[in-house]
Amino acid sequence: NYNIIQLLGEGTFGKIYLVEDPTDLKKYALKKIAVSDMEELGENKKEFELLMKLSQENPNLNVVKIFGIQIKKLDKFNLVMYVLMEAAQCDWECEIKNRNQYQAYYTEDELFYILSNLVATFAILQQKGVSHRDVKPQNILCFGNNEYKICDFGEAKITEGNSVKKHAIKGTELYMSPILFRALNNGQNYIIHNSYKSDVFSLGMCILLAATLTFKSLYDIRELKDIL
Repeated sequence: NYNIIQLLGEGTFGKIYLVEDPTDLKKYALKKIAVSDMEELGENKKEFELLMKLSQENPNLNVVKIFGIQIKKLDKFNLVMYVLMEAAQCDWECEIKNRNQYQAYYTEDELFYILSNLVATFAILQQKGVSHRDVKPQNILCFGNNEYKICDFGEAKITEGNSVKKHAIKGTELYMSPILFRALNNGQNYIIHNSYKSDVFSLGMCILLAATLTFKSLYDIRELKDIL
């Protein structure tokens, strides 16, 4: 019962719309994900249930809030999952690109504020045994007033006990930690590593991009093969 205002984006995951509740005119983001089997549905549902649980248990945690999940059967073979979440202004990569266009650099205070808030959130996630495994500016949403929240837990892993374990290689190449990047280039699918430390490295790459407003700085680091 929400009114669609506009399409915000679409990709392999499905489509995401800006919608409005007609009763109070509040705006939300509505994600529409088409799936063809129960296994795929379960994987997608697990991500958003994890996000919902995290935000409910920690209202001040900087993760995007999920308000509801609904599953609709289209026909014998196809299902659609709708996920209602808070609407952001844009993702962090988009904000960085806009700043680069006008050479509007972040101040040191702004960068430290963003970093400290994100680190605090990742610290809580680690306490709860959750590693994100795909930290990048596209998975950090901007809400204005210097508020940044983590989203897209599709590759997240819940780890119990010893954090150094054998994990499938996940993430986006440009932001991958050195140990993951080397393993990927060597054709490995799994590697023993600390997934939390890999998240830390990826967050550092995000901050470097924000500080320089150019992807060149990230590619330059990838050229340091002897170091990485």
